[in-house]
Amino acid sequence: MDNHEGMKKFWIECFLLFFCLIGGTTSVAAGLSLTEEEMVYLDKKIIIKASSINGGAPLHYINSKGEIVGIAVSILDNIGEMTGLQFEYQLYESIEDVFASNCDIIFGITSQYAPQGMILSRPYLKSETIIFLNSSVDSNNLEDKTYASIKGASLPDGIKEKNTIYYNSREATLNAVERGDADYGYGNEYSLAFYMLQNGYKNIITIPKRKESREYSIGFIEENPILLSIINKSIDSIEDSQLSHLVLNISSQIERKITFSMIIDAYGKTIISIFVIVISLLLFGLVLNIRGKKNLSLQNAKYELLSQISDEYLFEYNVKTDHLKLSEKSVSLFGSKENLDKVIKILKNIVLDNNSDEISTTRRLPVDNEKSGVFKIINSTMYDEKRKRYYIIGKLINVSKEISEKEKLIIKAQTDGLTGLYNATTTKNLIEQSIKNKKSGVTDTLLIIDCDKFKNINDTFGHLAGDQALKNVSEALKNTFRETDIIGRIGGDEFCVYIKNISSIAFIRSKCERLIELVQKMDRNLDLTLSIGITLLKEKKTHENLFKQADDALYNAKRSGAGKIVIG
Repeated sequence: MDNHEGMKKFWIECFLLFFCLIGGTTSVAAGLSLTEEEMVYLDKKIIIKASSINGGAPLHYINSKGEIVGIAVSILDNIGEMTGLQFEYQLYESIEDVFASNCDIIFGITSQYAPQGMILSRPYLKSETIIFLNSSVDSNNLEDKTYASIKGASLPDGIKEKNTIYYNSREATLNAVERGDADYGYGNEYSLAFYMLQNGYKNIITIPKRKESREYSIGFIEENPILLSIINKSIDSIEDSQLSHLVLNISSQIERKITFSMIIDAYGKTIISIFVIVISLLLFGLVLNIRGKKNLSLQNAKYELLSQISDEYLFEYNVKTDHLKLSEKSVSLFGSKENLDKVIKILKNIVLDNNSDEISTTRRLPVDNEKSGVFKIINSTMYDEKRKRYYIIGKLINVSKEISEKEKLIIKAQTDGLTGLYNATTTKNLIEQSIKNKKSGVTDTLLIIDCDKFKNINDTFGHLAGDQALKNVSEALKNTFRETDIIGRIGGDEFCVYIKNISSIAFIRSKCERLIELVQKMDRNLDLTLSIGITLLKEKKTHENLFKQADDALYNAKRSGAGKIVIG
């Protein structure tokens, strides 16, 4: 009887194995070791409801097509492909809505957001948080500044509740700091990079000041040890190279919030260059992976040839021997041995300080003729059989012209076309920022300068002479005041100067007298004189109040006669 039962069990097991091979309903990836209980769970084809918060790109977000995408979604899709698990995704606008939803799991969650007692899977992604702040805020003085936090998150050490404003998502915190509604915040590296590129923030700067580490996991609303075990095994089976490729693929899918025509009009040439670079990199990576070390010299020769007909400069770095070699074209670009040594040292620091398979960064490097250029640095890493870095290949792309053009556009937008001084809008913005950042106990001053009887000059000598007189006034202003002072043209023949940390009233009066003297020497034939109104700023006040006081002083100066100086 025992023998009969044993044979029966044997044939049943053989039948089950045969069934799984030819007609089983659950497909499990090779190398994923699951228990019978876990296999039975998978055969039930239960749809897992997975939820998270929107606005957390590139971890989880809704793209312009209305699709739920992100690193966490790709991880779950990958788990689904390995196990046959089916996930139904839903994103909500706040963390409270996520916890209140009828979901089975919460993806893309960290211990900072998980409620007490929630069971978390093994982490599939690790990141450091870095600081982002409004450009007008001093990063060394954040004690009483306003902190932007996501609702439901625990506050980092040292952050006070009274100084905190809560928002629904990471993108919302960045938008608040951009507008100045909050002063600063902390966020993971992936999200900050994604939204900085997508939204093109102008008032936000990031500082690589590490605050805390974050590990992203899958949270379970209710205990489900079988599903937890399946997901943990699946996460463990994902190789680091596969995860890196997945993260890079998702992080690169950034949709800039500008129109297509704007891109073509402004960056048509740049787009073509980037397209060529991307295609080159893809070909480079493809050939590198297929041919390996045997074809490395041939591959380098091909890209050396490509660099000769483009604005690219190749380099290769042997990690084991610590030898970095630049292409011949690169050597001729950087010129002297001193410059080459500096460039090699910079490149070594960049490639060694970054653990990613591929990196892209921009740096200013010394070139020949005692000049410098801006280069985009792109490199890819090769590993040996022990997954240790042994070779790094990269290239430098000269983007100096593009950077210079952008800087010229910025300067053009900020300056007055005739005199080269700051225009009225820029002058106001700079003065408001200086008032905001003014330290207590320091006295600043504002001067408003008006050309006396300027209309008579235009009527008598013509507008060309009037324009030249205004240029002479601007030159006299530059020669009289410091480069750190804010000098602007705020009207037709009206100028202003904002001076920080003055030593005395006598010092300012002597500066004004010298200015009037310079202008009279430059315009002897026109007999041009200046009236100047001065006001002091000892305590913080609004730009409007400060300007009114100086304007009132100017009015009194003009009433007293030409070429007068009045302190209000």
